[in-house]
Amino acid sequence: MPKITKITPAKRSKARFHIYIDKGEGEEYAFSVSEDVFIKHHLSKGKELSQQEIANIREEDVLDKAFQKTLNYISYRMRSEKEVFTYLKDLEISPEDAHNLIDRLKDLNVLDDLMFAEAFVRTKKNTQKKGPFIIEQELYEKGISQKHIDQAMKQYPMEEQLENAMVIISKKKSGYKSDSQKQKKQKMHQFLLQRGFSTNVAKEAIEESDLDNSFNEDLEWQAIAKQGEKALRKFMKYENYERDMRIKQFLYQKGFQIDLIDKWINERVKEEG
Repeated sequence: MPKITKITPAKRSKARFHIYIDKGEGEEYAFSVSEDVFIKHHLSKGKELSQQEIANIREEDVLDKAFQKTLNYISYRMRSEKEVFTYLKDLEISPEDAHNLIDRLKDLNVLDDLMFAEAFVRTKKNTQKKGPFIIEQELYEKGISQKHIDQAMKQYPMEEQLENAMVIISKKKSGYKSDSQKQKKQKMHQFLLQRGFSTNVAKEAIEESDLDNSFNEDLEWQAIAKQGEKALRKFMKYENYERDMRIKQFLYQKGFQIDLIDKWINERVKEEG
């Protein structure tokens, strides 16, 4: 039976040991183990090990290294069970062993899907101002159960959703200077939906932001002038009547009022004769 002949500490890590054995044909390197595995199996010089014991120790050390790597992986930020399972799969750990390692992490209270979900919601709402629907979808993609998602979303009450939506409007509205007031609201509403807010929250946020009272006739005129020039270039090839009708339709679809459209056409298009 193979016998341990020498034990030396690893040069790169003092927490690992190189084990040498003699199978009757002289000393040879057998395997390396972590300090935990070393202590668990009471490895010492002169101890005899069967081939099966050596195979078991090697396999256990592979799992121990995977466990240590996983601890490092989750030290940078909180992870979901699904993320850890995928990480272990990439380390070529079997599904059964991966689940066992995940159970160990849960026992150590370093892996908890509910705690992860609640922290995830707080981060997304506070730093990225995302709406609840997107956050819920991202949690689902990370393998969080619907039960935990529902519980975690309590971290994001309606008042905060509305507040975040209004912050987004405040930052975004300056980017719609070339749009009509109507189109500005439509784009703002669509943008909030894309950010994960509900229709009701988006509507209320737009109303609370009082965009109507921030209406500026000069800005509206600048906007229609910009869009009107585009329409004029696009439809210049048509005869006057058809050109004007196409320009009116174009500007109306952009959300401008008919009287403002007529005013712009009278002042600008007529100059083109």
